[in-house]
Amino acid sequence: MKIITINLSEPHVKALQILQDLGLYPSRSEAIRVAIRDFLQRELGFAQKFEDIEPSAPSEKLAPTSTQAVDKKKEIARLLRKLREEQPELSTVA
Repeated sequence: MKIITINLSEPHVKALQILQDLGLYPSRSEAIRVAIRDFLQRELGFAQKFEDIEPSAPSEKLAPTSTQAVDKKKEIARLLRKLREEQPELSTVA
């Protein structure tokens, strides 16, 4: 894992601490990881439908931006799948 620094308002920090104190998450970092994972799944989850798209046949002419968009969506889908595989227990945490 990589360490990143974020700035949060005091109410956000207190809310995260309450979640930890209630035993819902082992740490504030874990609560933030779950929140980010859920955000990415919600915002980018549409990419899952692009996981199994076959590359275009050579005769098909696609604009480079279209091909790049499909490639990005596939990459996002792979990342989301990897997140689920690495931390399957988080799938049940609300």
